[in-house]
Amino acid sequence: MLEVNIQKALPDFLLKVAFSFANGITAILGPSGAGKTTLLQCIAGLVSPDEGFISLKGKVFYCSGEGVNLPARLRRVGYVFQDYALFPHMTVKQNAMYGVKGCKEKRGYRLSVIDVLEMLKVTHLQHRYPDELSGGEKQRVALARALMTEPDILLLDEPLSALDDYTRKQLRRELKELQGKWGIPFVMVTHNSEDVKYLADQALYLHEGKQYTLGQLRSASSTLVYLTR
Repeated sequence: MLEVNIQKALPDFLLKVAFSFANGITAILGPSGAGKTTLLQCIAGLVSPDEGFISLKGKVFYCSGEGVNLPARLRRVGYVFQDYALFPHMTVKQNAMYGVKGCKEKRGYRLSVIDVLEMLKVTHLQHRYPDELSGGEKQRVALARALMTEPDILLLDEPLSALDDYTRKQLRRELKELQGKWGIPFVMVTHNSEDVKYLADQALYLHEGKQYTLGQLRSASSTLVYLTR
């Protein structure tokens, strides 16, 4: 269970949200500049809220009242950036392995980099560099890097926005399959209603930092039913 109840002052408005989600895929929607990416960054530990509380499966990430603010490397959060953030001088394999050493705990990891590359269908690309990859291939490598740390939650900032329709549909299916295999919460920022209909188990709408609606995806009707406050 992911629990978030935070406030964060931004230049143009106050980001103020309170929600809790179990496993599955959660979509965060809203216009540009609504605070969606900042919300992801607060969960990941890349940005600190001004006050509030964040926890995952009972592990407290942030609590202003108790003075708790775990660094990102201790949160076991996978993060896929909107621009992929791959290192151009590293191969696919090296990019996928980046960050593992810093996050590794004493118990070690169950999966090898080849396991994860095979899961993302990019094993054959392991010796190539990012400028030799298509957009869909770059996205798969970014996913592989995030999953290599065996996170307890995966955050995705508009993971499908730069892809053509065919590749977007492919990766929708793969993201749904990945979430089922890993069994961890996925939280995804998107502007695309089709992404929400196909992928999301629940949705959160933000506008100027305010949380207006929560919704669940009803598979029978393939439409979002919003529960408005």
